[in-house]
Amino acid sequence: MKFFVPYDGTELAKAALERAAVLGKGVDAGIVVATIIPKDGEYAHRRGWIASNEEFDADRIKATLREEIDDIAPGAEFRHAIVRSHVSAGNIATRLRDIAMEIEADAVFLGSENVGSIAAPVSSIGSNVATRVPYDIYLVQSRD
Repeated sequence: MKFFVPYDGTELAKAALERAAVLGKGVDAGIVVATIIPKDGEYAHRRGWIASNEEFDADRIKATLREEIDDIAPGAEFRHAIVRSHVSAGNIATRLRDIAMEIEADAVFLGSENVGSIAAPVSSIGSNVATRVPYDIYLVQSRD
């Protein structure tokens, strides 16, 4: 089996990765984690990847995310893509869905604050990653 976790370092993304790691041990699943990194200092600051006074540094961001992932799910494969600045949430979601399809994921673990919402927020990637796909989806809406 193969589990896929979109990861941006938020608490819910960490919780999704933790759940994938625990369940992955039980079924001997490989875990692939992916982050899409826009070349945008403001976006990186909002995500907590850099401080407001820091310059955008993709290598440092990748290294920090890799450390977080290793702490939560040692041995997980980490994929990343650096994309142009001001990319839409829909484009990020499409890239993530493409990775899930490429690796032939059996399950995707999504951390989302918006589970249960009637309308998907414009900034959410969850609905786009979870639309018409051949894999199971585990929605994580709580850190606990």
